[in-house]
Amino acid sequence: MSYDEFQAVDRPSPRPNWFATLGVWVVVFLLVWIWWRPNGAASLHNPAAEPRPVLARGDLAADEQATIDVFKLASPSVVFITTTDLARDPFSLNPVEVRKGSGSGFIYDDQGHIVTNVHVLAEGRRWIVTLADRSPWEATLVGAAEDKDLAVLKIDAPPDRLRSIAVGTSSNLQVGQKVFAIGNPFGLDQTLTTGI
Repeated sequence: MSYDEFQAVDRPSPRPNWFATLGVWVVVFLLVWIWWRPNGAASLHNPAAEPRPVLARGDLAADEQATIDVFKLASPSVVFITTTDLARDPFSLNPVEVRKGSGSGFIYDDQGHIVTNVHVLAEGRRWIVTLADRSPWEATLVGAAEDKDLAVLKIDAPPDRLRSIAVGTSSNLQVGQKVFAIGNPFGLDQTLTTGI
């Protein structure tokens, strides 16, 4: 193989540098955007513009008022439950408390019994009940019925802080009646959803 053939074989062919080209285009785009942006923003501002009139809400429908009344009556009895457990810190190897989950429950009586679901408590060993007034209380497990997904906790809060919910009967319920669920999904306090 001659020297010229050797040079022809080992010399890499010139290729376009796509990263450099892309970088140039990004810089050009940013410069154009910065140059045009003040003009675009200025054109949106009209000093002579007047706010639109805001109409009064008007009277609530009877159905809306009934829903509001149910929420006002029941929501002080709804609690937020935080479940925690111990885990080992991966760096220090010390035990630390970690949040395992959360859910809702309701105050059953003025002795501090809280009714909730088994799946809310299942992954933890410690439970904190936060009342509607945002006061937290440590709870103990009284009992659970896994087949019914029901559990009862107890907190030592004074009776004047506890507003128990009114309990009805299910024997005369009919399919199609309205159902209201007040809870704390994802920590969003005191939400209301409806269904049948």
